[in-house]
Amino acid sequence: MSFEAYLNCFEDGEESYFPTSIVEDAFAPFITRRETEFSCWVVTYDDTSSADLYLNLDPGDASRCSGFTIARPPDNPRLHDALWKILRVTSSVVYCAGGCQPFVGRRETMPHLNSDMVEALGTPVVVSSGGEVKDWLERS
Repeated sequence: MSFEAYLNCFEDGEESYFPTSIVEDAFAPFITRRETEFSCWVVTYDDTSSADLYLNLDPGDASRCSGFTIARPPDNPRLHDALWKILRVTSSVVYCAGGCQPFVGRRETMPHLNSDMVEALGTPVVVSSGGEVKDWLERS
């Protein structure tokens, strides 16, 4: 897949933060390089399947992030499972530019989302597995 996907956390309609360790735990042991200058982690699943994660770190505390951009998300179940793990424990949404409807990992996230984003992208759906993450990303 050659597009970008975005994961962003919200609380009461505003950008919010969660521990960066949640991202690290979800993608370990596939993080093969960290480019601290760009807050970029390279995730490699095999010789032909990798992606760059550009983290949105809290400027005052890198132990917190508000989400990340996935550049060129591969069609890999380990990526889909990692996103699902993050969505189930944070108030985050995943969305893509284009036709992909945004999605969340739990219904409790819905009231926290930014209303302008929901109006522009559509009402998010709740996914319940990495397989459903894959299905929604394929719609991009």
